[in-house]
Amino acid sequence: MDPVDRVALIAAALPLLIVGMGGNYEQPDAVHFVALIAGGAGIAGAIARKGWAGPVVLLAVLALAVYMRLLAGDNRASDVMLTTNEALGVLASGNNPYAHLYAMTNPPGGPLGYPPGELAFYGLAHVLGANVFRVDMLAGILGLGLIASLAPLVGDGLAALAIGTLAVAVDIIFHSTDGSNDTAASFLVLIGIVSLAWSLASRGRIAQMLWWTSAVAFGWVVAFKEYALPIAIFVALFLWRADARRARGWIAVAAATLALFVLPFLAWDPVAFVSNVGGALLVHQNIWGRNLWHDDLGYLPVAASAIAPEIPVITLFVFALASVAFWRRPAPSLGAAFLQGCALVALIFVLARWTTSVYYVFLAPLALAGVALTLGAERAASPATPPPR
Repeated sequence: MDPVDRVALIAAALPLLIVGMGGNYEQPDAVHFVALIAGGAGIAGAIARKGWAGPVVLLAVLALAVYMRLLAGDNRASDVMLTTNEALGVLASGNNPYAHLYAMTNPPGGPLGYPPGELAFYGLAHVLGANVFRVDMLAGILGLGLIASLAPLVGDGLAALAIGTLAVAVDIIFHSTDGSNDTAASFLVLIGIVSLAWSLASRGRIAQMLWWTSAVAFGWVVAFKEYALPIAIFVALFLWRADARRARGWIAVAAATLALFVLPFLAWDPVAFVSNVGGALLVHQNIWGRNLWHDDLGYLPVAASAIAPEIPVITLFVFALASVAFWRRPAPSLGAAFLQGCALVALIFVLARWTTSVYYVFLAPLALAGVALTLGAERAASPATPPPR
């Protein structure tokens, strides 16, 4: 067991100890007790370089993360899923969801700002008879499983650290059941990056299947959340620099998937589609949320008001500079390229005029998976480091 994996395992086990020390001491509580024992055993095993420590901690934090999400109630604090559910009803009746006045937006009468990939995702769940208000909770759990599946590639410790961080992240758990859609969008990105990582590490038909699955997933998520585009672009750029001939097919499939979702609705009513999807970007004119302008200039309201009209221009300018800087600095690994895209998305959130916490809920699992992939690749490239089990 190499030092990176040992440190990551010990760090991943700490949430188990913290959770294990809590709970109801008046009643039998097997969940908290098992978490406490698993955390202690995992740390002891990592210090003693025992091979069983990795699987113990990884499975324990995964079980804890699933358990915490299953406890979360259906709170419907967001209007996103209420609006999506209304849009699915409009579409099922044969009408254009982008030419409809919505009663369920907050305030009522708002646009349907979600691209067709979002409708397709929840529409599929609706057809399968699933409760669309619980889809994101399930997507969050499946996303954790995808990160865990990276363990053979990056090591148990790095995978467990990513999952352990997410296991006890209260905001991430809450927003997986509040009627927002960012957890599901993050899940699609995880499908894309995990499939791609495994395709590059595999051979034969399985590798090909995973390769094309990743292309479809990245195309779909851009048709779901526009701000996922920088991630898809920098992943595609990495593939192009590694093997341009092979990357052409991947990029073509991703673009075709995006077009398959968007073009029918664009052709149906171009004005309605552009005004709804594009107009949603302009709905929030006020400065609010976890961003530079609200959290720093909020102490200087006069300065914040003066700079407010220039915020979109400033954001685009800084985004362009960062994009060029990353473009000129080739990523050494898939994980690093993925993190470059995530960094650009984070830059948009930090510099946006209005930033809700669910934006960061979208980004957190991706950043943790990207860190695991990046550090795993660095460790694999070191001749003195044994490969993960």
